[in-house]
Amino acid sequence: MKKGTQLTLVIVLIIALSYAIISNVTSSHAEAKIDHIELLTPTGQQVTIPSEGSYILNFWATYCPPCEREMPAFEAAYTTLQAQNIELYAVNVEEPTKLVNRYLAQFNLSFPILLDRNGELKQAYDILTLPTTLFVKDGKVVHTVKGELTEQQLLTFTKNFLY
Repeated sequence: MKKGTQLTLVIVLIIALSYAIISNVTSSHAEAKIDHIELLTPTGQQVTIPSEGSYILNFWATYCPPCEREMPAFEAAYTTLQAQNIELYAVNVEEPTKLVNRYLAQFNLSFPILLDRNGELKQAYDILTLPTTLFVKDGKVVHTVKGELTEQQLLTFTKNFLY
């Protein structure tokens, strides 16, 4: 094998190994168990997310078109989720309550909307892109989806990871 080819192979292997190490560090932080989560709704009601049981956390923002597109899909899936004792929490990230309320007026959503006003929950779960959906069982993240979900995808991931 030529020295140039060997050098290229070594560089590719170093890059791949570095990526694998960084990915594992990032995902282990995102999978950290958080025992106590309390957030406010847009109406000011305090909601405590239980540390036991199965639930879904969907991180979103008003300026995010994929977030807007998945809201009706989440609403359509909500009845099925409730029948399986799985709660869905849509967590708005770092936006003013008035803006969130104006945005939500265009939807008829029955699942809880929560406000992560200071981004503490976003930071705790290392959320970097929106939308991001976490599937949580007994306080531990068992699966993460970065990007938009359809109703069918939401229900399939729920069945695969939370039942």
